[in-house]
Amino acid sequence: MKKIKQIFTTAYNKKVDSIGLAIFRICFSFVLLCDVFQLFRFRHLIFDKVPYLIPSEIDFTVPIILWMITLVFIFFGLFTRTASILNYIFSLIFLSTIDTYEYHMYYIYMGVSFILMFARISKRLSLDTLFLKLKYSNTRVTYNPPKKTSVLSYYIILFVGIGLVYFDSIFYKFASQMWLNGLGVWLPSSVAQITNTDSSLILNQKWLVIFLNYLTLAIETLFIFVFFRKKWRVPLLLIGMGLHLGIVIQFPIPWFGLGFCSLYLLMVPIKCWKAVMNFIRFKNPKLTFFYDQQCPLCNRTKIIIEHLDVFNAIQFKGVQTYASDEIMLKNKSMDDLLDNIYSVSKDGKVYEGVDTYRQVFLKIPLLFIFSILLFIPGFYHIGKYIYKLVAKNRFVDRCTEDNCGFKPSNFPVNNDSIKLTKTFTLKDLKITIISFGFICLILLQFNVITHSLVWNKMKTSIGLAEHSILIKYLNKVSDPIYNLSKVFFGITTHAVFIDSHFEEYNHTIAVLYRGKNKDIWLPITNNDGSLGAWQIGPVWAKWGFRANAPKIDAIKLELSIRDFTSFWAHKNNISLDDAVFLIKVKKNDNLSGWEENALRNQLKQPWIEGGTVKWVNKKFIPNIMDIESL
Repeated sequence: MKKIKQIFTTAYNKKVDSIGLAIFRICFSFVLLCDVFQLFRFRHLIFDKVPYLIPSEIDFTVPIILWMITLVFIFFGLFTRTASILNYIFSLIFLSTIDTYEYHMYYIYMGVSFILMFARISKRLSLDTLFLKLKYSNTRVTYNPPKKTSVLSYYIILFVGIGLVYFDSIFYKFASQMWLNGLGVWLPSSVAQITNTDSSLILNQKWLVIFLNYLTLAIETLFIFVFFRKKWRVPLLLIGMGLHLGIVIQFPIPWFGLGFCSLYLLMVPIKCWKAVMNFIRFKNPKLTFFYDQQCPLCNRTKIIIEHLDVFNAIQFKGVQTYASDEIMLKNKSMDDLLDNIYSVSKDGKVYEGVDTYRQVFLKIPLLFIFSILLFIPGFYHIGKYIYKLVAKNRFVDRCTEDNCGFKPSNFPVNNDSIKLTKTFTLKDLKITIISFGFICLILLQFNVITHSLVWNKMKTSIGLAEHSILIKYLNKVSDPIYNLSKVFFGITTHAVFIDSHFEEYNHTIAVLYRGKNKDIWLPITNNDGSLGAWQIGPVWAKWGFRANAPKIDAIKLELSIRDFTSFWAHKNNISLDDAVFLIKVKKNDNLSGWEENALRNQLKQPWIEGGTVKWVNKKFIPNIMDIESL
């Protein structure tokens, strides 16, 4: 424990710019927002007992909308700590309780959302930082909050979001003949029921897909041991981003791939982010804004605009100091300059009053919509009236620090040095908690590994039967801990794309509505056998691995078709008092080894009849054939 504390103390004391954390926060919250929107879109399919016919006991519409609003707050860095706590609670309510529609990314969301409650993710590119500037700044001093944070904020998110996931995954892949034989990348990408992109040009290059297979194994094995080392950072970043962008292209789980990419952004060297920020900033500002240096309101306006102006499009100059040097303002008196707002564009145009703000908003993306509004006659005149009202009041009773009630505050200090005892500081407490938490995560992960294929094979090899007293006792202790780690921290098994997912997966199932004039394909499976529009994220996982599973469970298939047809009928205003749906099936060859054009060959297979299902007076009547015997 002492050695671990020393390591974490060294890492805690290493401060780096938090720009990478800010960009990660923006990207990760956007990806999670998109996935939550999918949850909202399919909420009746996922949560209703029978979609729209027997609703869920709780209407989840409002909670999911509130969750999306919470993620918008995190995106903009507004009340970030509170929003992060609410996001974790929402994740706990929804993601940890979804059963048949859960998919792999939900676990990553849980683990990362837990860490975000404690990480300092709003020190850059956030409204929280803007509020700090406004709170502690005055006409004499502008407060700039610290931009650096402990490198641990980067490492812990990477450790939980990627490291533990990869580490557990290898305990399945190294027990999978598919991966050991080099087919782990090729086979899932060649199954029509799983993939949404025909990448035969790449899949037909046997040497390439085998190379990508073993590269994936190598990255997942090494990542947790080397991701924090500087010399490994860029290679891991490039390979990891490449592999997960491939997932975005190949499979209908874009937010899974992009979610991992957002995590990999934490590995981008800080100097690269600084170079990007310098590149996008204008060397010569587009507009010079003259403000009253002795006016607290003007100074706050300056702080707000400068904070939002990431492109450095606006340059602020104090009237008292620089107005006399500006040729374009030489005909303006000092009183006029103090009582009104003036700006000068790069090409020498002078703007006054609300027109200055219109130009400012036009040049700042986050405020662009306000500029558009000020170009609309009605809104422009309202804005002009409000501006003149404020200007008139300032003229009568000029705003100063005394009459505006502005009281400068002392700058906040770092609380790490606060002593809890004579020799124990708050910093020591933080490091102790982090060290203890790290050990707990490791123990929880090793407990999860006892559920892996490698562990099961090892038990068999040493003669430990599953029903032995020792194994039963270990499971009695392990299982409750496993359930806890899965629900609260997303630490669970990561048996992704292994042999059992594809053995005997030789059938594609489609559902059609028998209309008066023509049959309509439900957006589950297209008429060529490719994935339909609904098959994305959790819906893809439900249909591809649980309903239309490698080994079909007739009851699960019937219930799934019941739910999908009920959901589709409501969306398309189809009455379920009398509706008939057809089941179509394609029989494909089992993929046991590499072959050219495997995916295209499956898509060419003809459809055969697989039965019907009927809705009569909102009662579901299935008549589905034995798919596996066709």
